[in-house]
Amino acid sequence: MTRLILIILALAGWSCVISPSSNSGTEARHIPLVPSGASDSVRTDWGPIFDAYHGTGTIVLLDTETGTRHVFNPSRAAQRYSPASTFKVYNSLVALETGAVPTVDTMYTWDGIERGNAWDQDHSLSMGVRNSTVWLFQDIADRIGKDRYEETFALEPYGNSLIGPSVRTFWLGEPLAISANEQIALLNRLRIGDLAFRPDVQSHVREIMMLEEEPEYTLYGKTGWTWTEDDRSDEIGWIVGWIDRGDASWVFALNVEPDGPEFNMRSARRRILNDVLGAMGLWLPSDQE
Repeated sequence: MTRLILIILALAGWSCVISPSSNSGTEARHIPLVPSGASDSVRTDWGPIFDAYHGTGTIVLLDTETGTRHVFNPSRAAQRYSPASTFKVYNSLVALETGAVPTVDTMYTWDGIERGNAWDQDHSLSMGVRNSTVWLFQDIADRIGKDRYEETFALEPYGNSLIGPSVRTFWLGEPLAISANEQIALLNRLRIGDLAFRPDVQSHVREIMMLEEEPEYTLYGKTGWTWTEDDRSDEIGWIVGWIDRGDASWVFALNVEPDGPEFNMRSARRRILNDVLGAMGLWLPSDQE
């Protein structure tokens, strides 16, 4: 059996348990991905952007004003992959909703394992999202427990909503999986506060997702990166979120894998996103990674 290797990385510089609140709603809701009558725009012209960074993948960009989804590689956009650290968005919602984490600033003691990175310190939820701190979210997952996850997935599904035998690893490679299309639907509803979580919980998570705030735009997002094979043949990376520009917003979900030895996951995700947004006239600084 192939030994499971789990690596989760994110942009650098980028625990009492209760049931979900009755204020959140009592039934699972299935909201259409885009407004009725909206259509997809297949963007084959974005292929050279992926090629330029030696990656194979998909990106979905939802224009929330028109409801049009601009999609490169539609078949891949419908395929589910491990969410890796992008699950920290949903996991933060569950943690705050259930009370497993009282506030985004509540501090938790470092587990003492030296990893030589930003994980080697006490963390709050806010810090854990920014640093993609696996030990923190594994601690939080233990506090939430499988029953609470299952209850929450019943109210607000996430991809295939599979947990498997361990609450400490189910989003780290397998069995949880989600498509770029499903990421778009979830994030758009988080953006407008329409998920099955309390409004204040959604507001707090939006705040800790903020990556950049400039006069021209505000960018929200989360990255993810994982593989399970020794040879990294199933390596997958994500960047998901949305950009607000004035009164207009665009929600994005990108996943990508290497297509050659020159591929650099750490930089390619953001650069592909920047170039796609630039092609749409939604400028972002080109030197951001």
